[in-house]
Amino acid sequence: MSTFRTKFAAWTAVAALGAASLLSAQTAPAAGGHRHGRMGAFLSSYLNLTPAQQAQQKSIFQEARQSAMPVRQQLKQTRQSLRAAIQTNNAAQIQQLATTEGSQVGQLAAIRGEAMAKAYQILTPDQQQQLAKLQQSRQAAHQARQSGAAN
Repeated sequence: MSTFRTKFAAWTAVAALGAASLLSAQTAPAAGGHRHGRMGAFLSSYLNLTPAQQAQQKSIFQEARQSAMPVRQQLKQTRQSLRAAIQTNNAAQIQQLATTEGSQVGQLAAIRGEAMAKAYQILTPDQQQQLAKLQQSRQAAHQARQSGAAN
């Protein structure tokens, strides 16, 4: 397997773990929030996470959510300002706000990636392999759907 494929597979697995851990947090969702506990519960069961691992992951992703909150609020304001600039056809402001939005989205991706990397590190090697296999099968199913849709 090439170095790129290996790295891509590892990051994909980390992303799946992080998303599942984020979704499995046992906090009550805010009004109108997403309720993805089933995916987190599935992965917790599938990977046979110990209660200690579950607690660690919950803590990791709660901390990430707290870190991301001010950036998400800034991003919301940037997007509102961008819509206003679009409506007034202010090209210079559109360019500046689009750059700001990209930076803020990048900050959120970095926070998410760091949390996923921490969560991945608390898995045993067997759990990491199980997660990689699950991610590969999900990726293969996605590719099959994409190729089926193209035909």
